[in-house]
Amino acid sequence: MILSGEIDMASAPGVRRMLEPHIQAGGPLTIDLSDVTFMDSTAIHVLIEAATAQGDRGCVIVHGAHGAVQAVFEMTQVAWARANLHVIDQTGADDYPVQQQGSSRL
Repeated sequence: MILSGEIDMASAPGVRRMLEPHIQAGGPLTIDLSDVTFMDSTAIHVLIEAATAQGDRGCVIVHGAHGAVQAVFEMTQVAWARANLHVIDQTGADDYPVQQQGSSRL
């Protein structure tokens, strides 16, 4: 799933709706944040909710965060929130081949 623009309180419900079918399907859910320009704590909460909903049926893999978005991940240490929530930093993204389940754009 490819997200873009701002992910905040206003857009979070739409992101949740987009994630739902992927969560229901289980398996790895890859989220590309390369085109995200801003995210707040609401977006972090959406990612944690997605990983929680996946439980033992899958994981959430987040990559492409950069600039201010990467800073949010570093400040919140969200990668430690759930064992099945994986944040790949921009500098190491090429080291990890990640297969996407499909591509959706917001």
